[in-house]
Amino acid sequence: MLSRRAVVMAQQARTGRVDCVGASKGLFFGLLLLVGSLICLILFFVLVRHPQLSLLAIYLADASHCALMVLAIFAIIIGFIRVQNLKFRCEEQSNLNDILLRISAFGLFVYSTFSVIAGSLNALESEPNLLVMVTGIVAVVQVVIQLLFIADVSRRRVHLPEHDRIKPGRQIVTFLLICNVSMFAIYTFEAQKVFANPVQLDFYGFIAWSLIQRVTLPLCIFHRFHSAVTLAEVWKTTYKARLE
Repeated sequence: MLSRRAVVMAQQARTGRVDCVGASKGLFFGLLLLVGSLICLILFFVLVRHPQLSLLAIYLADASHCALMVLAIFAIIIGFIRVQNLKFRCEEQSNLNDILLRISAFGLFVYSTFSVIAGSLNALESEPNLLVMVTGIVAVVQVVIQLLFIADVSRRRVHLPEHDRIKPGRQIVTFLLICNVSMFAIYTFEAQKVFANPVQLDFYGFIAWSLIQRVTLPLCIFHRFHSAVTLAEVWKTTYKARLE
């Protein structure tokens, strides 16, 4: 009992400060991925304008995007394991956040589905098509398990002194936050230019693909942005000590 009171008093003493305990590694690797993603994105928009380098541009963009989501999937799986130590509270749910994330996720599902359909044409004969198809499938998987992870971790709270010291799962939350910021940047740049997706453009044509992008990409952008905001809220509230 005494140790718990001491922890509470320490928490009160830190009021007004940003508690970054258990976030340094996630922050480092997340920023590393963010910088790498931005470099790949810039190189893509430079290379895709040159016909002889457009194939390399597709490889670079889709491979980096796919790798980012695969890493996020592995991070989420680890996160599920780590946060099991925290106390689950059903009453801590935020229905508005859940609704917004699910509605915007639907737009991302539609966008990825159209990409998978376009990539499936000659997927076994054309490597760019195969890469586009795989990226679309990975995007759907990543969004689904991330929705489940956010729904779970947002309802958990620190309730033991040892958990307040080590912040289980906070590294993962930090990493995923920055991953979503990276993917927010990717979708934002894609929305600016129709030619950013040559495989889909060849399959659907300029007008059809432009319409698909106009309808779905704003939802994709909002989903990544709101996911980052929700994870930032989790980063702050889930790991605020409520000791029992």
